Amino acid sequence: MNGNQTGAPVSNEGKTEFADTLLYILIKYRNVLIGALIAIVIAGAGVFLWVRNQQERESEASLQLSRIGPYLDQGMYATAINGEGKNSGLKKIADDFSGTPSGSMASLLLANAYYATGNFDSALKAYGDVSIGNRDLAAAALAGAGACHFEKNRFGDAAKSYHDASEKAESTALKALYLAKEANCYRQSNQLAKAAGLYRNIIDNYPMSQGAAISQQSLWQISGKL
Repeated sequence: MNGNQTGAPVSNEGKTEFADTLLYILIKYRNVLIGALIAIVIAGAGVFLWVRNQQERESEASLQLSRIGPYLDQGMYATAINGEGKNSGLKKIADDFSGTPSGSMASLLLANAYYATGNFDSALKAYGDVSIGNRDLAAAALAGAGACHFEKNRFGDAAKSYHDASEKAESTALKALYLAKEANCYRQSNQLAKAAGLYRNIIDNYPMSQGAAISQQSLWQISGKL
């Protein structure tokens, strides 16, 4: 068989040419290769340092957030928002530790605190700034925005926020509850047929849930008006 055909063993001369070519590449591009290797090492070190820094930031954020708990438990919302003495408030914690789990939780608690004090515009902005990975907590932020719209008698916006919250939530109990709140927005805007239809869907799809109980009671209350 002809040695030049495909599948034939490579000659010693071919091996030598390949080795010479490889050596030439290594010599010619050694600076580039060394630079690439250094870049990889630096990148690896950078990732390690970034992860360690994030862990340290989360640890500090969690510690600061734990100091705010008593204020929230006692209804001292202004103090929880702005802090007291050496204790940073929710606003500063959310700003300083953005991107950490505790920082995200601080932003959600900040929005809740604004809502609790009746500052619905600030609460709406804060709810909109919440960025959190947990789907149920993200849904809670959307529902919080819905509650703000509801308090401002913007029932269409409130219904959309509650609907989005139900779509986002993983918990079926929360899904049903947010849908019931959405239906209540339709009820408040005198869209009784639309509200009744949603109430019935909740009862059918989420039996035994709090949302279904609310829906059943609401249906009884509007039954004479349909």
